[in-house]
Amino acid sequence: MRHYTTHDVDELESRLRAELPGFRIAYKDESRFQRAIAAFVRPFNRRYLSDYTTVLGRTVWMPSRDWRTRQSPYALIALLRHEAVHLRDMRRFPLIFPITYALLLPAGLTMRAVWEARAYRESMKVEVEATGAVATATLDALVRRFAGPEYLFMWAAPRAVRRHFERVAAEVLAEVEQEGRD
Repeated sequence: MRHYTTHDVDELESRLRAELPGFRIAYKDESRFQRAIAAFVRPFNRRYLSDYTTVLGRTVWMPSRDWRTRQSPYALIALLRHEAVHLRDMRRFPLIFPITYALLLPAGLTMRAVWEARAYRESMKVEVEATGAVATATLDALVRRFAGPEYLFMWAAPRAVRRHFERVAAEVLAEVEQEGRD
């Protein structure tokens, strides 16, 4: 199992800057634009400014500098690797990604759910690397997030969300075990 340190976080940020020109980290509480977004999404996500990171363009927006200092290296690695998936998707699909990600209409299974599922797979991989498993609490949180109001019911079938992420957890566990043998 892997123990992440602040050095690992710094190293990951350096790699992301090299791989993704223009990559930067900014803080929502220092941005009028982010506060305006928070006002817009408040009816369904009251924690947008305090608990959520967001990617816009090449910027990863964290809630605040204080919030960042309270996160463990493990949490920051999981978060940055998750957001890096979005940044790579945006680079690979510069027109399709932002348009389909922004289509927030509850429609059973939105394209946003597909993009987020790809990123949460990476979050789960970090969890397996650090702990050896994906916790039931992680699966429960993913079901709430995907099938609930915070992400506008982007995948409105909780049991399907659960089955999907149980499969992903098994795949990630096998992948990390294989990497450990290689």
